[in-house]
Amino acid sequence: MDEAVKAELARLRDEDNRQNHRIDDLEQSVKAIQDLTISVHALAQDMRQMLSELKDQGSRLERFDGRLEALEQQPARRWQRMSDKILDTAVGLLAGAVITGIAMLAVQYIK
Repeated sequence: MDEAVKAELARLRDEDNRQNHRIDDLEQSVKAIQDLTISVHALAQDMRQMLSELKDQGSRLERFDGRLEALEQQPARRWQRMSDKILDTAVGLLAGAVITGIAMLAVQYIK
C-alpha cells in the first residue's frame, strides 16, 4: 500500500502541476482580453472625438463656403456694374445726340 499511496501522491502532484499550468494560461488569456478591451475602449473614444472634430470641420467649411462664394461673385458683380454704366453712358450719349439732332432740325426749320 505504501507504493500505492506514493503513486497516488505522484499522480496528484502531476495533476496539480497541470492544473496550475492551465490556471496560469487562463490568467494570461484573461489579461490579454482585458488589455484588448481597454484598447477597444480607447479606440472608441478616439473615434468619437474624431467624429466630433469632423462635424466641427464640416460646419466651419460650410461657413467658409458661403464666404468664398461671396468673394467669387464680387468680380462678376463689379463687371456687371461696369457694363451697366457703359450701357447707360452709351444710351445717354445716343439719346443726347438724337435730341441734339432734333433740336438742330427744329432750329433750321424755324429759320
